[in-house]
Amino acid sequence: MDSHTGTGLLGNVAYISRLLTSGGAAPAGACTDGATTSVPYGAVYVFWAAKR
Repeated sequence: MDSHTGTGLLGNVAYISRLLTSGGAAPAGACTDGATTSVPYGAVYVFWAAKR
């Protein structure tokens, strides 16, 4: 597990679960250096805080 530091909004987060993912398939064709594209993607993220 990677460590993290900070006291911000997510400072107490111990784990993140990614649920109900949809989309996110790579576009067809070759990549072009420096080009960007958008790919529809959705997910529900659940943030689990460490016990205090």
